Amino acid sequence: MTPTDTRTDAHAPTAPAVLRPAAALALLVASHFLLNLDSAIVEVALPSVKRDLGITLSELSWIANAYALAFGGFLLLGGRLGDLLGRRSVFTAGLLVFSAASLVGGLASSPTLLVAARAAQGLAAAVISPTALSLLMVVFPDRTAEEKARRNKALAILGAVAATGGSAGYFTGGVLTDAFGWQSTFLVNVPLAALAALAAPRFLPAGAPTGPRGRFDVLSGALIGGGMTLMVYVLVGAHDAGWLSARTLGTGGVAALLILLFVLRQRTSPDPLLPLHIFRSRALRGANVVAALINMAIGPVIFFLSLYTQQVLDYSAFAAGLAIVPVILTVTVSSTMAGWLLRRMSQRAVMSAGLVLFAAGLVWMHGISGGAYWSELLGPECLVGLGGGLVFVTFTVSGTSGLAERDSGSASGVLTTAQKVGASFGLAILTTIADSRTRGAADAAGDALLPGYRTAILAAAVPVVLALAATAIWLPGNGTATAGSSAADRPQRRTPAPTRAAGESE
Repeated sequence: MTPTDTRTDAHAPTAPAVLRPAAALALLVASHFLLNLDSAIVEVALPSVKRDLGITLSELSWIANAYALAFGGFLLLGGRLGDLLGRRSVFTAGLLVFSAASLVGGLASSPTLLVAARAAQGLAAAVISPTALSLLMVVFPDRTAEEKARRNKALAILGAVAATGGSAGYFTGGVLTDAFGWQSTFLVNVPLAALAALAAPRFLPAGAPTGPRGRFDVLSGALIGGGMTLMVYVLVGAHDAGWLSARTLGTGGVAALLILLFVLRQRTSPDPLLPLHIFRSRALRGANVVAALINMAIGPVIFFLSLYTQQVLDYSAFAAGLAIVPVILTVTVSSTMAGWLLRRMSQRAVMSAGLVLFAAGLVWMHGISGGAYWSELLGPECLVGLGGGLVFVTFTVSGTSGLAERDSGSASGVLTTAQKVGASFGLAILTTIADSRTRGAADAAGDALLPGYRTAILAAAVPVVLALAATAIWLPGNGTATAGSSAADRPQRRTPAPTRAAGESE
């Protein structure tokens, strides 16, 4: 595997990364795993935080939500910053901020400082996540069939490892909290992020910025940052405030208005934060729709599994984490298979197979009755994991391939935003559905919670079915298409046009 971006900044050292794509991949995969791990690991420690700091439930919820708000709200901005200022520099700075914020969180003695640290972690993650994905696009180009195969293999590894981070966070958080206290769930990030930042200049290409320095549209950044933050805030709080409450409708309306103004500004901006022409790719549109829909299901289902095993099966936090391991293992297996399958089958075929397996697992899981784990959960978890791994890799390939280098950061930011907003929306809806079936049973025996969990798990199959429809409409179905757009979407190349995104049409 040979990366092709050998351009360097004026003051950057020569980058041995051009000779070490495997090391670059390991670093980028590790950063994604760390972010996904962190998004879940702290949740397990929240009861201990509440006891130690003597805080209210409302303050506790802000510790949980500050990360999601900052992460989801600034992803698009984070992805474009890498394009404009240099991806390796922005990636490294994000890791250093993440490490520092984690240190502050681990040493915090007040809820205010803890919330601030969690928000800073989210802001750093909003920079790291899309920039890491766009760096992978640079290290593994896709101009030839051989390069496409190498990129798909790299994306499969990324999906296999990174997708396990969130699930691993639930039981890792339990182990660390029980052994070392809740502070360890923050402090564990400090050396890991710092080491990754130190390794970045050695193993990652120092590609020059793909946009003009000094030209940053502050108003566009404020519009999209404010709009997405408010949107995530609405989704996170809709369950408690009510979907038709004045707070939900009013804040949602303001969020939609800010996002609309952002889109209108991008249409006329000479150097947009989000180049709208990337959405001319059918495959990219389909990938983002599928990413949002599948994340409406996978995150909430793992959340309900954690609650079910602890509240109904009476597992400890550690045992509940171990009960989710089959999902992690099967996601890893199918993610590594996805690259091989995409070389032999179309994106549509691989995606459809994954979604069918995923939906079948949810329907099977819907039959939980409080019985033995081995007979009621193991099989469904394996189907969900096998299907999920295929889907994660395929929508990443569809949503990031075949684009001009200058647009890869924006495309990565859009794809990650779709996943985060989808997860927030899904959790809000499915929690409301579960509560509607168990209203008044919160203090009852564990079995009284079963109707709500069963209904929510079955409802999670609905977005998966919708994702199947989106796959049939938008994803390439002919041959082994591995680029980000189908042949019909590609422009006619009269002259070389390195700045035009593949998938862009006249």
